[in-house]
Amino acid sequence: MMNHGLFLTFAPNFNDFMKKFAPYTGLLLIIVGTLVLVAAFAAGLTHLRSLLLGALAAIVAGIVLHIRTIKRQSRY
Repeated sequence: MMNHGLFLTFAPNFNDFMKKFAPYTGLLLIIVGTLVLVAAFAAGLTHLRSLLLGALAAIVAGIVLHIRTIKRQSRY
């Protein structure tokens, strides 16, 4: 049987952390996807389609999440 005392100690802090930084998840995905594309270009790894498609997927997901966050926070 596992002792969940340690998890229960940090769970409320993690919940506060996620509430504070969840609106920035979309922007973080956009930045990470862009950095992966730049790093792939600088390293000459532009022939790896899975790397480029993963970065593109991160950017598109970031844009969608960012728009959802803005719409959710808006009064209109």
